[in-house]
Amino acid sequence: MPFVGGKKALPLCILQILKDYSDPCHPLTYKDIIRKLQQEYGIEAARKAVGQNISLLCEMGYDISTYEENREGAYLASREFDDMELRVLIDSVLISKYIPASNAKHLVEKLEALSNIQFRGRMKHLYTFHEGRHQRNREFFFSLSVIDEAIALSRQVAFFYNQMSTDKTLTPVRKAKDVVHPYAIVCTNGQYYLIASFRKYDHLIHYRLDRITQIEMRDKPARTITEIPGCESGLNIAQYAAEHNLMFGGKTEQIVLKMNKRLAGVVIDAFGYDVKVRDLDDDYMEVRLKAAIEGVRFFALQYGPNCEVLEPHELRELVKADIAEMVRKYEV
Repeated sequence: MPFVGGKKALPLCILQILKDYSDPCHPLTYKDIIRKLQQEYGIEAARKAVGQNISLLCEMGYDISTYEENREGAYLASREFDDMELRVLIDSVLISKYIPASNAKHLVEKLEALSNIQFRGRMKHLYTFHEGRHQRNREFFFSLSVIDEAIALSRQVAFFYNQMSTDKTLTPVRKAKDVVHPYAIVCTNGQYYLIASFRKYDHLIHYRLDRITQIEMRDKPARTITEIPGCESGLNIAQYAAEHNLMFGGKTEQIVLKMNKRLAGVVIDAFGYDVKVRDLDDDYMEVRLKAAIEGVRFFALQYGPNCEVLEPHELRELVKADIAEMVRKYEV
């Protein structure tokens, strides 16, 4: 901390010391506060001045337990986030594959700074940072901000959409940029996706944000979402994400599955609590949901002998063809 060399900043310095070092288990005496004011800010303060400024901070709305309330010392009694809330947020950053590694480290440090030194010390032992889990597209946050602004202004955006090459670098799918009409950003399956329409096609498509590079906002207005068939009343993002498992596009249809009852939790995780489930016998259940066919197609293949597609016929035939192709590849 730089030395401020004056007493006008005394209230702010005392507040920062309480934020950094105190909590109900670690109250600070006035002597502690006076010592840290001198060490960290170069400010000499009397006990009376410390007490007066803590009272001023309380009047300003800060929840500080004072000597009058707690004879062991003063401490910041409440914060914007408590330690467990911060722990959940930090864990979310650590497991979020869409956040570049360097940004993830910086975010964790900023979240840690919202608590005190005791919390930061504990966190060093509670998590490990694995850079290999995080994507390496450093344009991610810039792309996110441009898309967010474009949606607010109803403008088109243009960008290169990329695929991952075997050398683990992003390679453009097409030679020219995609020019799209952006409608929403959704976070699902551990990734951020842009929901948009492309040219004059009457359906929605999805782009992973960590695959987008060299984005720019255009001056041309975007096509309104209500012009897309099926979205005449707008776009319900939560419902849309639930109906497009794994973010495959396509029209949603009524789907019926026969599954092992042991996978009830898997079904809820994949499709949410709105899915309809009923017992068929001691071992199997019927699952009814509305979703895009392609997403359920891969879901059914994932759970193989424990998942049978009953309806619609089109999806059942697709899965049968996939299974036949898999068998062919494994035949000697």
